[in-house]
Amino acid sequence: MKQPLLTFLFTSLAVVSAEAQSTFSIRGRVLDKLTGEGLPGATVQISGNGVNTGAGTEVNGSYTVPNLKPGTYVVRASFIGYKMGEQKVTIGSQNAVATFSLNSDNATLSEVQVVGSLGIAVERSTPVAFSAVNEVKLRETLSNRDLPMILNETPGVYATQGGGGTGDSRINIRGFDQRNVAVMVNGVPVNDMETGQVFWSNWDLGDVTKSLQVQRGLSASRIAVPSVGGTINVLTRGFDDKRSMLARLETGSNNYRKASLMLSSGTRKGDWAFTFYGSRRTSDGWVTNAFDDAWTYFGNVSKKLGSHRLSLTGLGSPQSHGTRSFQSNVGLYSEAKARELGATPVANGDKGFKYNPFWGTLQRYDYDRATRTVSNVQGEEVLNERSNFYHKPQINLNDFWQVNDKLFVSTVVYASYGRGGGVSGLTSGNSSTISTISTTGQTDFQGIYDRNIGLPTPNNPDPNPTRRSTQFLVNNVNSHRWYGFVTGADYTLNDKLTLSAGVDGRTYYGLHYREIRDLLGGDYALPISDRNSDPTTRLGVGDKLSYNYDGKTQWLGGYGQLEYKTPVLSAVVSGTISRIGYKRIDYFQAKTVDVDGAKRPVGFGQTYKAADGQVYTAADGSTVETDWARYTGYSVKAGANYNLTEFNNLFLNVGYNSKVPFFNQVYTTQGLLYPNVRPEGITSIELGYSINYPSMKATLNTYYTLWANKATNSVNTSTGEAIYSNVRNVDARHMGVELSVAQEISRRLQLNAAIALGDWRWIGQGLLNQTDEGGNPAPGTQLDEPVYLDNTHVGDAAQNQFQLGLRYEPIRGLYIRPSFLLFTKYYAAFNPESIRNPATRTDSYRLPTSRNLDLHFGYDIKPLFNDRVKLGLKASVLNVLDEYYFTDVSNRNNSNVIDPNLIQAFFNRGRTFTVGLSATL
Repeated sequence: MKQPLLTFLFTSLAVVSAEAQSTFSIRGRVLDKLTGEGLPGATVQISGNGVNTGAGTEVNGSYTVPNLKPGTYVVRASFIGYKMGEQKVTIGSQNAVATFSLNSDNATLSEVQVVGSLGIAVERSTPVAFSAVNEVKLRETLSNRDLPMILNETPGVYATQGGGGTGDSRINIRGFDQRNVAVMVNGVPVNDMETGQVFWSNWDLGDVTKSLQVQRGLSASRIAVPSVGGTINVLTRGFDDKRSMLARLETGSNNYRKASLMLSSGTRKGDWAFTFYGSRRTSDGWVTNAFDDAWTYFGNVSKKLGSHRLSLTGLGSPQSHGTRSFQSNVGLYSEAKARELGATPVANGDKGFKYNPFWGTLQRYDYDRATRTVSNVQGEEVLNERSNFYHKPQINLNDFWQVNDKLFVSTVVYASYGRGGGVSGLTSGNSSTISTISTTGQTDFQGIYDRNIGLPTPNNPDPNPTRRSTQFLVNNVNSHRWYGFVTGADYTLNDKLTLSAGVDGRTYYGLHYREIRDLLGGDYALPISDRNSDPTTRLGVGDKLSYNYDGKTQWLGGYGQLEYKTPVLSAVVSGTISRIGYKRIDYFQAKTVDVDGAKRPVGFGQTYKAADGQVYTAADGSTVETDWARYTGYSVKAGANYNLTEFNNLFLNVGYNSKVPFFNQVYTTQGLLYPNVRPEGITSIELGYSINYPSMKATLNTYYTLWANKATNSVNTSTGEAIYSNVRNVDARHMGVELSVAQEISRRLQLNAAIALGDWRWIGQGLLNQTDEGGNPAPGTQLDEPVYLDNTHVGDAAQNQFQLGLRYEPIRGLYIRPSFLLFTKYYAAFNPESIRNPATRTDSYRLPTSRNLDLHFGYDIKPLFNDRVKLGLKASVLNVLDEYYFTDVSNRNNSNVIDPNLIQAFFNRGRTFTVGLSATL
């Protein structure tokens, strides 16, 4: 009996096995051809061989249709707002793959050309390491954070929220800060033309961003941009949007409130399309009194006109927010954290991680000196010593022109008008350090007001008879006018070769000055650092003091590129060249007269007697204006991508960038040229391998970057006098390995992970020059003094990164997204000029490992009103474990920080939450 039973079991297994092998599946992804990102919710229909079935795509655009017998099928992919795609697929003895890249349904031009003109990298084609964040992930995980914070899940990226003010975030890629990371919005560079900085408070782009792509290292950008670490490309919503309306309400911790509305017309009669967006956001801030008050507007109008696609975009975010400008000693935040580092407690410390010293309270009043009476006492107000206010509207006009089958031309002209600046305190001695209350650590606005208004005290019965303000608030204005254009052409030489060339032009005029904002009880202040004014002039609110200069920047660049492309091999060789000029106009330096063969300074009340006896006064002089300081930069790069199979590819790129210095690396704050400034050279090489399956994507790459002749500038005011330091002729070597993985484990469960291991060090010996306000060598220093940086770790960002995230959908429409992030090998920032003794040279302080867990979840309610209205609920809990760790360490202390008692830092935000409800029509 046993043998027949065994025979029956083996026969049954064989039948089951044969049946299992007789059916197969078709799987793949449905992608947006413009961005290369998945389209969630697309429909895939399969017909033929007696079958008519289908499936919907998941959040990453993937789909699987099982239980198909061998034979030939027609697979169609469709998505609202896109043209349908169709493929014929034959199933033999294994599963089949059909992946679609869909064009938007109103596209008449080559999407590939549009991609290239905006500098967007394409999978299995562009030989660079890049990561993309699609619209779905942005909506589900950004929460109420600045846009860069979502990029921490990208290998090689370190982003923090700085002091905690809204929009004060910073980002670091492969150890290079955001001054050396190019940020592009719809193909337009937005890094500050004078400093390279990116001020994220100028835009609230999270709700209108369609795609966010980070290209690490050598980028696909075709213009000469100040990129060393990489490029961030932001594509906003626009001409490819379907007709819709989106309203969203959000609330959260720290009295966070936001309301937004977006309207998209889709393609209308006459091939017009419109998208408009507006929002209002307020918050108390997760740092004490770092308030946030912002409006945001965005508009796009597009029109197809023959062979042209025109797109006009305008955006801006008029805002003001409180800031926490400088880090504090660890013990001021937490005695427990100080003890962990081995630091000693500080007086009046342990104030909590939200501690912000830059605010105080004030009760204003009137004081009559004759009668010594107080009247008109106002209510107590909270006043910020440090805050920011700015409005930077930007207008772009894009034209994509398919001239003929071989020639494509893209052009963008843009204009930006920045108005605003930062608020700070100022003393009559030109110091930004004003009085604080020793017991609380807050700004002593009441004490300052009492002294300025002349209120008597028992110890000083007549303290200020003239009511001159000796401490007050100022606006540090940094306005600008910026115009530019980028135009490029692609010419198809044959079916494999494309020649590209273009021009990038920019002109920038920056206005920089301090003006009195609030005299804090006094009647006037006296001029500071203005050699062309009567020193007894009484200044009031709105008058300028301390500094007043304009900066001019002219930029003209060109690029050329030759691309070879087949289904198997893509190769590109490109080069850029740019000519940059800087000029500084200083209204506070003594005017000059051209006499006796030289420019002679003649300030207020001064004279100059020429050799011929003629006497010149300031009235004869001209405003100090430097000659143009001009620099030429260039870059050359080459790369290739080889598709080993349908699912595997290798890429390699090499390049050299001769980087021109920024404006503030050319001139001191007194308008003097730093000595021996010249372009810096950056050499990069990168090798990568990628796997792209419908259910899995992985990229492993390694990089090596050598930054030769890296220059650093800093200002130290610890002695009361400004000392300007310039270190040059030192190299920085950055190398590392990066891995990113995205895996669809099942329809309900997806995994993403990122690992980055870096080794960033200074190489060689640098040269230091230190000067005073007059440009003279600082006391006790010598020219070209050596600094011993060799093998010291580059600070200011974590060199190792580990990230793991999941997206689980237990039921259709409900998702849960935990994300765990760990940073380690983080060395404190330091000023290179501090390492001048080889005998005592030491590495910078290595900070403890940080870890963070965020949790995002949401539910899309079943459509209502005949499927016309979709409601969605989204929520996020940031820092679920409520742990605190170092995010930014100051280098204001003029030493290489190895003593934990000297560490000044910012910490992360504690546990916070946001909840949002959206309605889509």
